[in-house]
Amino acid sequence: MSGDPRKNAAQWFYGKLFREEPLRPRPQTPKEKLPPLLEAARSLENIPGNPWQSREAVFLKQAKLLENYEDEYAFSGTVVYYFPTYQSLSDRELRGYFAWRTRLRRGKIEKTCRTFAYLYIYELLHCVGVPTPEAGYEALLAFRRDYAPLDEFVLTYLNKWMTDFVVYYDLPPALLADSPQVRWDEAITRLENAGSLSPEAVLEAVEALAPGWMSRSRFCRDNREDYGRVLAGLLQGMARHYAGRTQKPLGEQLFGRLQWEPVRLFGSAVFANPRKTRDLECSVDERFRYRCENGLWSLLRHPRIEGGIRQLERLEKSVDGCLREALGDKHPIKYDPLPKWQTKILQEEIKKLLDEKEAAQKAKITIDYSQLDRIRREAALTRDKLTVEEELEELPEAPEVPETPDTPLSPPEYRLLQSLLYDRPTDWVRAEGYLLSVLVDGINEKLYDTFCDTVVQDSPAVIEDYIDDLKEMVAP
Repeated sequence: MSGDPRKNAAQWFYGKLFREEPLRPRPQTPKEKLPPLLEAARSLENIPGNPWQSREAVFLKQAKLLENYEDEYAFSGTVVYYFPTYQSLSDRELRGYFAWRTRLRRGKIEKTCRTFAYLYIYELLHCVGVPTPEAGYEALLAFRRDYAPLDEFVLTYLNKWMTDFVVYYDLPPALLADSPQVRWDEAITRLENAGSLSPEAVLEAVEALAPGWMSRSRFCRDNREDYGRVLAGLLQGMARHYAGRTQKPLGEQLFGRLQWEPVRLFGSAVFANPRKTRDLECSVDERFRYRCENGLWSLLRHPRIEGGIRQLERLEKSVDGCLREALGDKHPIKYDPLPKWQTKILQEEIKKLLDEKEAAQKAKITIDYSQLDRIRREAALTRDKLTVEEELEELPEAPEVPETPDTPLSPPEYRLLQSLLYDRPTDWVRAEGYLLSVLVDGINEKLYDTFCDTVVQDSPAVIEDYIDDLKEMVAP
């Protein structure tokens, strides 16, 4: 034995414990044979360790080769790859994708893994499976409409890619009229023209740009008209202030000056740039514009979007808090104070609102219901005089009606009740220009507090239960 303990340990290990044994071969599952077209597509792939062509270029070559391929393969399982291509998939997964695409093209919409969904979108971005770019855009629209309800995650990129699709393939800009970017630009334009718009139009612009606070606030929802009036007034005042002091419109003050910035079309997608883009410009409106020069794309936009959103939400919350205080809401909120000049505008707008509310309250028409009987009687008298004027001229002069002691009734009402109680004729009612129904209503209304019931029926006749009590009130 050597004097070196490490050497002695090594000799003991190799002499006593270590034994050479032949390696056992691993059991191998027989490889499933691919259909000839898929085999041909596999032959286009890069050899491991020798990537002589980009993965995007390989994907486009394979996609064109497999453009009309169909499969009936039964596949189950979850496939997860980021920025997938056909080369990313195993043979089973590849056949599973084309089986799903076959059913999709035949109109059977099935939720699948996002890897398969994005592969299908990548194909359409290259106009694979469609005859023209216009048809490609329609196919993207259909996929968004039919598949997004099953998995909204695809919208994370699909909406942006559809905008890029219109620009890249030089499709009519009108296709983008309802895109998020166009709606955003229209909202900023509204802010800059706030002084000439209605409060509701200004409020809709703010909701499009910074909907966070208003969507959460109960007070804003319940008092939308008042809240919109004050917020619009504040923004209109701010627009005047900026125009006079800084010569900048409100939209530019919040979101920055419009400027050209570099942009990459179809960002986060596997895209091979099949058209080798030429110089062009796409303009939807004066704000929303793309430009390509020497293969490089740029976009005209406001750079400081997040800062403008935060500023708008701060204004929204301040208006909410101040208006709650002014209207005496039971649930006040804390809010950051605005600069003095903005606070002054806000308080002036709230004062205008309160003054208008007060004036409107004073101008409300009040109805004196105690005069309804007189109004009915006079209207009936006028009408009957017009229809029976000749008859009235021939009737004898009406006797004087006695006073109505200890009753709220008018003399004609007292006389009618007297006639009904003591079986006297009631011809005098029409002869003197009264309406029988009006007098009956007056009697019932004025005696309701005493009897808590109707005392005269429409026939007319006194209700039997109240005859004795009424005779004590009305003399013969």
